[in-house]
Amino acid sequence: MVLLVGKISHFLKNMENHHHNSEALLASSLQGFRSEVSKILNKVLPISEPGTELEFQFLSLVWIQKCVDVIPLIHRAFAKVVVEIDHPMNKWGKSQIEEYLDYSLNLLELLNSVTSGVSHLSHTKLSISHGLSLIGKNSDPLAALEHLNEIQPYDLGKELKVERKTIPENEESPCSGKDLIVRRSLWILMSVSSWIFGVLLSGLCSSDKPYLELRKSAGLFDDSLIRGWDTILASEIAENCGVSREVKEINEVITGLQEAVANGSVDEFAIDLKRRLEDLEELMQKIGKKTNDLFSEVLAERGKFLDCLQHTRK
Repeated sequence: MVLLVGKISHFLKNMENHHHNSEALLASSLQGFRSEVSKILNKVLPISEPGTELEFQFLSLVWIQKCVDVIPLIHRAFAKVVVEIDHPMNKWGKSQIEEYLDYSLNLLELLNSVTSGVSHLSHTKLSISHGLSLIGKNSDPLAALEHLNEIQPYDLGKELKVERKTIPENEESPCSGKDLIVRRSLWILMSVSSWIFGVLLSGLCSSDKPYLELRKSAGLFDDSLIRGWDTILASEIAENCGVSREVKEINEVITGLQEAVANGSVDEFAIDLKRRLEDLEELMQKIGKKTNDLFSEVLAERGKFLDCLQHTRK
């Protein structure tokens, strides 16, 4: 009997150690994911030290357009975690499935908003370019001035928010183990993505509204990874009302050109504005291509996920 009790005690102790080791491995995987996301943010969206030559470059569309690059990289990091803990999508709990589907759908909607913002800037650029062409043809100055208007803030016409899904206690018990790691990793994706699109859309729309709305959504999940960037960006975006450096400089040149038209000395301003508009168009093409590519990628992944669910239920 003593030997039997000893064997049982040894067995239970081994089980307990295995349980603790499993929990430690899962916790390590989550921490590894957080570290990887932090590295991605630091590499893709570096923030210069105060007082340096590159300070506040993050208010430039050149910096802002890099935001799109972050999303596929953190998606790959998430996929790596899922493989690492050996918890493929067909083993996820109901809440993780619903949260992933909600996340991917929100992402597609935000990408559509980016496309709308790009389209707005592109159309505005065309109108300004037309005004420039009228000046070059020695047309009526008043006709040119009708098109030489500053770039105005763009209202997307809808509230931007990403809500965290809550599962009623009587519907599903709180998740644990691998499901918990997946859920918390998803929350990190939701937080970082919400914040990223807030920065991107504010820059494209010349408005602080998208940033303020999506920054609030990011805080619903896990905002610890973005606090360093948010601390600097929040005050700068508010102070500049979300207007990017490129748009601000174009508007300043337009103001100078409007005054120059009346004086008949427009050459210097016209050349400067033409160059800046060409640079803006190049940036819009880059952002547009990245956005379209990411939209296709997210849509394809969502389709694969739904196919996997259908096969699992058969």
